[in-house]
Amino acid sequence: MTKQQIDTATLIPCLLLTLLGSFLVWRAGDAVTTGDLVFSMGFLAYIFVANIVSFNSNKLQLSHYEKNNIAFEPMGKHSLGRGQFINESEFLMYFGISKVISFLIPLLLVFLGPADIAVMVTPSLVVVIAQAVAEQSTGSCHDVLRIMIPIGYSSYRLFGPLKIWALDAWMLYHLEQQEQLTTGKFQFVYTFNLLLAWSDLAFAVWNLFGFLLLRALPLYFDKEDTPRVEMAYTLLPLPKKNKMKV
Repeated sequence: MTKQQIDTATLIPCLLLTLLGSFLVWRAGDAVTTGDLVFSMGFLAYIFVANIVSFNSNKLQLSHYEKNNIAFEPMGKHSLGRGQFINESEFLMYFGISKVISFLIPLLLVFLGPADIAVMVTPSLVVVIAQAVAEQSTGSCHDVLRIMIPIGYSSYRLFGPLKIWALDAWMLYHLEQQEQLTTGKFQFVYTFNLLLAWSDLAFAVWNLFGFLLLRALPLYFDKEDTPRVEMAYTLLPLPKKNKMKV
């Protein structure tokens, strides 16, 4: 699959996810910070620029695919971890749990839950959507940059909006407990929000520090599978011209 074919195949899902994310940002008002938006768009821009400047637009790897008639399989041998996880039942369950607690349930809470919960859930959800757009749109980028996508977005979400959501959920839960003593009314949704936020936080910690960094990342160290671009300088990520290693 050529670069043009890869880009065309991801256009529609990227567009739909972008529209959803834009709607959530508009709906949440000031809940989604400028920092959230700058990182969500800026990190993807950084990946594209790095692919052009430091990896020669990934010409080495793409030409290897074309020369050997290798079809690009984003849900197969070119998925996260070079396809070593995609057919494993444990990973499929892990992947499913991730999507349920970080995307599906938060999305339902945004539209069906109380306004105070919807506001605190939205920033984390927007970063998840931004990560999905980045993963979909970087199929033609170098492998090093593609693995940086989940690591970068997961790191920002963990130490940014997800941490804030978990702490706010804890405070909101205690406020609801105090109100319950006064009114006698109990709303389970606040307890559910607390459990979801902290479950998502715990999952994100393991996903970043356990799975991505220690399990998935080392699979990209093989220079045969991930062609290495020879750099011209010690400290600058600028490749040598016309001297790419094959």
